[in-house]
Order: sequence, then structure tokens, then C-alpha cells
Amino acid sequence: MNRRQTITGLAALLAAPALRAQQPRVARVGILMYGSAANATARIEAFIAAMKALGYEQGRNITYDRRMGNGQEDLLLTHARDFARGGVDVIVSGSAPATIALRKANVTVPVVMAGAAESAGVPDHVARHVEILMAVAPRISRVSALVDPHDPTYPAYRSRLHSITASGSPIVELTATTPAEVEGALAAGARESGGGLVVTNSTLLYNERRTIAEIAARSRRPAIYPLRGFVEAGGLMSWGPNPEANFARAAAHVDRALRGSKSETAPEPAAKLELVVNREALRALSLTLPPDLAKNAVMIG
Repeated sequence: MNRRQTITGLAALLAAPALRAQQPRVARVGILMYGSAANATARIEAFIAAMKALGYEQGRNITYDRRMGNGQEDLLLTHARDFARGGVDVIVSGSAPATIALRKANVTVPVVMAGAAESAGVPDHVARHVEILMAVAPRISRVSALVDPHDPTYPAYRSRLHSITASGSPIVELTATTPAEVEGALAAGARESGGGLVVTNSTLLYNERRTIAEIAARSRRPAIYPLRGFVEAGGLMSWGPNPEANFARAAAHVDRALRGSKSETAPEPAAKLELVVNREALRALSLTLPPDLAKNAVMIG
């Protein structure tokens, strides 16, 4: 090796640590969802897009570890314990059950509750759901509410449904804790004609949204849902927050956590609540929107 080659090689060796120091640290973000990957795709994509807008490029300075519970609490807890063992800098929780699993697993890194914003406030909307349902389908003679007693939101829903009943508008609860029970509850409720349906917010009911929408359509039962995803699956209409927007807002909280914030946080609830209506389902039931609802409705299908 001549003198020039020796100097060149020595310069490369001296420069290597400096080059490594210049490379950005790759942060790792865990994402824990209770449902399936298919249900979570739009929300996760909204979050990742918002992270990109903040300067986080997947593979360059950030990676995402996505874990799906597929509606199974034991699998959710297994994923949470994996995260608790280390390897991630911050965790995004997609729902109340995911947050509960993370607490049981005693994770020590910051947790951002991306799904908390729409879950916490949705039970408060049930009275408005009944109002909208009656306005769109004025011939309804009674209203049932499909609920999941095992979901963390159920106590809040139960309280509000009892308040509506006490005010003179009786609501019949149809309970379901498994997919089979969802079909059974809706079949039992459909035996009586002239009824409308309010579907409450739970992971089980969201997972079964296509089945619920199909049964409601077959029985020609007007129904209103808590989230847009039900309408995209064929349901008649929804009124509530936009979960994708909540996940996008979670990015700012994750950014702060990566910069040193250690607290468990949740994005602020969505300021805008939207009425989403499926045109095809509306026509199939021979219904029309009152002008005050039609002017702000998001029409799909």
C-alpha cells in the first residue's frame, strides 16, 4: 500500500464516526389496535401521513410496529406485554381496550390514546342520534339501541339511554357480546315492524358493521350509527366524530413524546361532528333528508 492509499484509508476511518453521528436516530413507534388490520388501515394511514407532515419519514428517522388484537383481549394483552419489554419509544393506543391492556402490561414509555377522543364523547351523542333518526324516518313508532355490555363505553351509554327513556321516549336495548349474538339481537328486534335502530360505539359492533348494515337493510329498518365506517359498509347514516381526524391529531402528541414528554395523553376531541349519509341506502328505504340536515350532510355511495 503506497502513502496516498494509506492517507485515504486513514481519512475514511476517521470520517466514519462523524458520518454515523450525522445519521438521524430512528425512532420506533408502536401502534396497538383492538380490531383487525382491515378496520385499522384508514386510521393508521391518517396518523402516518400526519407524522410525515411533521418531518418523520418511515425508514429514515422513524419505524412503526403495528400490532392488531383482532378483537381478542388475550392477544391484545400479549402485544401490550411485548411492547412493555422494550424496543419502542412511544405507543399509540387505538381504543379503550388497547389502553387498558397497556396499563395491565405496565408499559413505561409514553402512551398516546388516539382512539380515546371519539370513544369518550360518543355516548353523549345518543340523544342526538335518536333525534336525527326520527327526523329522517318520521314514521318510526319505536327505537331500539344495539349495545355491547362488555365494552368500556357501555355504562355511559346505559346512563344516557335510561335518561332518554325517562324523558318519555322509551328505548329498548338489544344486547350483544359476540358476533353470533349481534345477529340474534337484530333478528329478534326485527320481528316487530315500525322500529328504528341506534347502533352504539364498540369494537365488536364496529367489527360487525357489514353484518349489521345488511340485516338492517333486509328488514328495511332505518338505522343510525356512531361512526362513518358503518355507513361506508352499507349503513344508512352516522353522526359523530371522524376517527381518522383524531388519529391525525395524535401525531402532534407523538412528536412531543419523542421530544421528551413522558405523560400519557389523548388528542382533543374533534371539533367537527359530521352527518354522513349513504345515498343508496336512503333511496332503498324511500327516505329523504330534511333540508336542515341535508345542507351539511356528507353524501357517499
